[in-house]
Amino acid sequence: MAEVDAHILLADISGYTRFLKENTVTLSHATQIVTDLLEAVMDGAEKPVHPNKVEGDAVLFVAPEDKPGQASDAAWASIQNFFSAFYRRRAELQAANTCPCEACTRIDELNLKVISHHGRLLRHKVSRFEEVSGFDLVIAHRLLKNQVEGSRYVLSTEAAWDHYPTEDGLEVQRHEEECEGVGMVPVVVLRDAPDKLSASPSPCSCGLIGKLADWARKHVVLIPGLGPLLLGRKHLAQRCSLHSH
Repeated sequence: MAEVDAHILLADISGYTRFLKENTVTLSHATQIVTDLLEAVMDGAEKPVHPNKVEGDAVLFVAPEDKPGQASDAAWASIQNFFSAFYRRRAELQAANTCPCEACTRIDELNLKVISHHGRLLRHKVSRFEEVSGFDLVIAHRLLKNQVEGSRYVLSTEAAWDHYPTEDGLEVQRHEEECEGVGMVPVVVLRDAPDKLSASPSPCSCGLIGKLADWARKHVVLIPGLGPLLLGRKHLAQRCSLHSH
């Protein structure tokens, strides 16, 4: 076990549960949409920020302070990357969409919020996996339920915000959040930057190839029973294994 100062980031997709229904096709498509978006967000992490765990429709990122300043710079850059990657991928999924189901037609209702904190973590091994724990991790998770209105923002504790090389002139709101079992936590809320980081889809997602790929995945690969029959069980198992990692 090792105790270390670290940045803790939680990238959480807002609006996911609203379009989930007891319908196999919609549930399958909703799950794949969220998987695509989470993978895009994870690709935006700058070292030493790394994904530690997928938690439903959220990803926990950790950046140990092994070198002074490096983790702080990387954490701030990663937060900006998360938003640009998320909204670019969301735009691509919308542009390529060929399905009229509830999940696929409401992709634009999905948004991203990022919770940021800085504190002490205990790193330890469970089998071959690295786990993190500690009171500061609890604080970060408690802040997922907050008083901030809207579904697209950065909520950072002052403990984390003071480490970031933020630009002058950013419009932020400061207040305190009451966290269960923790007490009052001073926070900084940033709304302006996430809006500016929205991105346009790549050209390939808007054309015929993008739409054909979308149709094939949703109406062949993701249909229970039909995917294994047409593509072979081994190939499908490999796809599932890649997504699980």
